[in-house]
Amino acid sequence: MPVATPWVRPLAARPNARLRLLCFHPAGGGPGLFRDWPTALPADIEVLAVHLPGRETRLDDPCLTNYQDAVAQLHTALRPFLSGSYALFGHSLGGLLAYGVAKAAARHGDPAPARLLVSGCAGPGSTPAKTGRGSWTDAELIKELREMGGTPEEILADPVLLDLILPPLRADYALCDSFAEPGGPPLGCPVSVLGGEDDHVSLADLRRWSATTGGGSSLRLFPGGHFFLLDPSADAVLTAVTADLGAGTSV
Repeated sequence: MPVATPWVRPLAARPNARLRLLCFHPAGGGPGLFRDWPTALPADIEVLAVHLPGRETRLDDPCLTNYQDAVAQLHTALRPFLSGSYALFGHSLGGLLAYGVAKAAARHGDPAPARLLVSGCAGPGSTPAKTGRGSWTDAELIKELREMGGTPEEILADPVLLDLILPPLRADYALCDSFAEPGGPPLGCPVSVLGGEDDHVSLADLRRWSATTGGGSSLRLFPGGHFFLLDPSADAVLTAVTADLGAGTSV
């Protein structure tokens, strides 16, 4: 098993796991989002959280603001983990990054993921609902966080904490705006798509993921808004992830 790196945080030691699950956090988030997943998923799945620079223990590392550069750096950093049986999960921005890493793995002849799971993320070809957020003011970003949900009000009211979360959030939004379809043939692995019934990501945009793979796709909707995987559908999402990573996905 490859050792932990600044880019990857193992959340529980499972050296005999059947499958490795690499989880990509959303814009403004960090690997801590997935801290409870190891206890909720089966013991034969090893959960590793991808850690983008500029947050949590990587505060001093420059944030990434360009999609192609981010995918290239992620693929290089994650390549030791892209072996054996593994799957990729990403929420929102994390879904775009997980998709980019899967495409990069295919281009470089790496083993394909057993499955790609994208959550709260519009598929390639969608028209972004909002652009330019990378240059928004602090007040505009705070308003956006409040409307999106998922950020406790006590954090939004704390200037010290906001000084920590707003710079990476702004950079992550710039990264989102720079997304471009990586090109190349469709993926060969199955793709699971998860969405919130009250999310701003439309059903039509979720369905666009079906065109990214020749391995088949599924779509599930859950109660909640953009952060449905935190509340109110955390348990249901983990049940769905468990089902999709069942023994049949092992390669």
